[in-house]
Amino acid sequence: MKKLITFLTAILICTSANALTIKLATLAPEQSPWYDVIRGMADDWKKATNGEVVVRIYAGGVVGDETDVVRKIGIGTLDAGSITAVGMSDICSEVQAMQMPMMIQSYEELDYILSKVRPKLEASLDKKGYKVLNWGDVGWVKFFAQKKVIFPEDMKDQTMFVWGGDTGVLDAWKEAGFKVMPLAITDMITSLTTKKINAFSTSPIAAASFQWFALAPNMTDIKWAALIGGTVISKKSWNKVPEKYRAELEKIAAKRGEDMKVKIRALEGEAVKIMVKNNLKVHALPEAAVKDWTEKAKGAYPKILTTPELKAMYEEVNKYHLEYLSLKKK
Repeated sequence: MKKLITFLTAILICTSANALTIKLATLAPEQSPWYDVIRGMADDWKKATNGEVVVRIYAGGVVGDETDVVRKIGIGTLDAGSITAVGMSDICSEVQAMQMPMMIQSYEELDYILSKVRPKLEASLDKKGYKVLNWGDVGWVKFFAQKKVIFPEDMKDQTMFVWGGDTGVLDAWKEAGFKVMPLAITDMITSLTTKKINAFSTSPIAAASFQWFALAPNMTDIKWAALIGGTVISKKSWNKVPEKYRAELEKIAAKRGEDMKVKIRALEGEAVKIMVKNNLKVHALPEAAVKDWTEKAKGAYPKILTTPELKAMYEEVNKYHLEYLSLKKK
C-alpha cells in the first residue's frame, strides 16, 4: 500500500511540475459574477487537460489597471486577461466602436451588431498578437455621482472619472465643458473618498461589486453604452498549449463567455435593487434629458474617433446600427 501511495504521489508531483500555467489577470473582484465565470473556465480547463493546463487568476486589480494588464501580457509577465472593451481598445482601437455613447440601446441590438463585426474585431486583435477566447457583457453603463444628475448641465459642477490613457474620451468630455480626471480604476475608492472625483460611469453590477456606489449614491438611469469585454490570451502563450487540447479549451471558453452574458443580463436589475436597499437613489430621465445627453454624446464622436482604423470600424458599426433600426420598424 505504501508503495502504491508513493507511486501515485510521484505521478501527481510530475504532472504538477509539467503543467502549463496560464497567468490571467482581471479587474473583477472575487465573489463577483465575472470572477465566478472565470473561475469556472479555469476549473474546466484543468479538468479537460488532466491538469496539464492550469489557470492562475489574479483578480480585483492586484496587478494594476487594464492598461497594466495589457502591457504585462505584451511583455510576457502575464499570459491572458479578462478585460473590458476599454482594455481591448488599448490593444486595437477598433473595439471602441462598439462603445460609442448613446448609440446601442438594447441587448438585442448589441448582439446583432457584434455578430456582424466580431470576425473583423478578432482578426484585428489577432494581428496584434492576441487570440480572443470569448466575449461577454459588463452591463449598461450609467452615471453614478455624489449629487443628483439629470441633465448634462448637472454634471458640470462635478469632476468625472475617465480611464487613464483614454485620450479620445478625455478630450471629448473636456471639449463638451465637463471637468474630468483621468485615473486608474484601482484608485476609484481613494479618489471618491478624497473628492478628487465626484462622479463616474460604470455598470450597476460593477458599482455594486466594487462598492463604489456607497461613495456616489445617485444613479442616473441612462443607457450610456453597453459595455462589453472578453478574455484574450497572447498568441505566444496560446501556442504553448498542447495542440490536442486547443479545440476543447476554445469551446469551454466560448461557452463560459455565453454563460457570463446570460448571468450579467439576469443580475443587472437585482444589483440595482440591492443598492437601492443600501441608500442608492435612482433618477429616471425625462425625454428632454435623454435628448440632451444624446446630442452631447453624438457631438463628441469626432473626438472619440482618434484613428483611421477606429473611424472605419465605427462606419461599419453604424451601418449595422441603422440596419437594425430599419429591421425593427418592419
